[in-house]
Amino acid sequence: MLIVGSIFLVNCDTNLNSTLSDDVSDLMKTESENIEKKQINIDELLIPKETFEIVDLLPLKKVAVILPVTGRYSKVGRAIIEGLEIQLKNYPENSIPEIVIIDSGDKDFNIRNVYNKLALDSYDFVIGPLRKELINKLILYSSESLPVLTMNYPSNLDKFKKEFYQFGLLPEDEAICIAEKSIIDGNNNASIIYPKNAWGKRIADAFSLRYIELGGNIIDEVVYEKDMNKINRSVRSLLKIEESIKRKNKIQNLLNVKLQFEPYIANDLNTIFAVGTSKDMKIIKPQFNFNFAENIPFYSTSHIYNGLFDQENNKDLNEIKFCDIPWLYNDKNISIKKKMLENVEKNKLLRFVALGMDSIKIIYNLEKLKTLKNKYLDGNTGYLQLDDFNKLRRNLKIVRFKNGIAREISF
Repeated sequence: MLIVGSIFLVNCDTNLNSTLSDDVSDLMKTESENIEKKQINIDELLIPKETFEIVDLLPLKKVAVILPVTGRYSKVGRAIIEGLEIQLKNYPENSIPEIVIIDSGDKDFNIRNVYNKLALDSYDFVIGPLRKELINKLILYSSESLPVLTMNYPSNLDKFKKEFYQFGLLPEDEAICIAEKSIIDGNNNASIIYPKNAWGKRIADAFSLRYIELGGNIIDEVVYEKDMNKINRSVRSLLKIEESIKRKNKIQNLLNVKLQFEPYIANDLNTIFAVGTSKDMKIIKPQFNFNFAENIPFYSTSHIYNGLFDQENNKDLNEIKFCDIPWLYNDKNISIKKKMLENVEKNKLLRFVALGMDSIKIIYNLEKLKTLKNKYLDGNTGYLQLDDFNKLRRNLKIVRFKNGIAREISF
C-alpha cells in the first residue's frame, strides 16, 4: 500500500371510403405526432449545455485509489493516477485529502477484503477499481457508509446500488453522440460496418438504438474480419456493388452493347457508421472511396485517433466525423498534453489521464450531480451528467478529419 500526500440514436362504396378515410386520418395523425416527437428530440440536442458552478473544496480527509500500478493494465492505471495528480494540484494544499493508492494489479487481488478494511479505517471515498471483474464483485459488497466511484462499468450496465457510482470511457457514449450528429446533419438512412467481435457489436447496437429512436433507418449491417481482402468484400457487400454489376451485365447482354459503368449506390443511403481502430479505418475508408462512396457522410468513434499530430499518416481518415473528449482539443493544460504526446509511453493514454482528472471533479461535485439533474459538470472527458443508475454519462465534442488533421467542429 503506497501513501501519497497529493495525487493526483378510387372508386369504392361509401362505407369503405369512410373507413379508409378514418384510417388515413389516424395514420396521418400518428405520423404527425411522430414527426413532432422526433423534431423535439433533435431540437433538444442543439440546446447549449447548462453547467453548474464547480465546487473546489470538499471536506474529504482520506481517499483510497484502487488501480493497477503493476501487471497488464498498469499503464492505464498509472495514467489515471497522473490525472488525479494534475487535478489535485489546482487546489490549496490544505484542502487536499490524504490519497492512498492500492495496487490491484495482482490477478488474485481480493477486492472484498480490501474494501472492508477501508470501511473500518474511516476512509471517505474510494476511486476505482478499473478491472470489470473487480467492479462486478465490489457492487455486491459495497455499503452506503463508504461511497465508490469506479473507473469502468460492471458487466450488467443496469445494475444499481446507492453510493456506488460508475464512470469510465464507455464507447456507447460515443456511438450515441455520433448517431445524434448524423441525424442533426440530416442523414437518416444508415448502413453499419463493424468488426466481428463483441466490442464492435456493442458499439454498433448503441448507435442503431439511438439512431432509430431519433427517426433514422438502419438499411444494412455488415460485419468485417481484419483482413484486407475480406474487408473489401464486406464494403462491396454493404454498398451492393455486386448487385449493381449484375444489373449492368444484364442490360449489357440485352442491348448487346458494351456500357461504360460506374456502380450504382442506393440514393437513400446517406450515412455510413464504421466501428474500428485507426488501423482498421485507414483500410476501410479508402475502400469506400474506391467503391464510389466517397461522398456518403462517414462517421466513426474516437478509437480511430490516438491524439497524435500525424498529417501524412492520417490523410486516409479525411472526412470522417467522430465524438471525442474535449480535453484533447481545448487549451487547458497545453504544456502537460504536449509533453505526454511527445512521450512514446504516454501518448496513447491521454483520455485516461482526463478520466483521472474528472474523477476528482466528480467526487468533489457529487451532491450537485445528484440534485441538479438538468445541468452538467463541465469535465475534461465531456459534459458529465449522473443518470438514474448512478452512471456518469458523457456528452462529447464532434471532431472531423480534414487534410489529415483532427479538428473540433460545431455540433
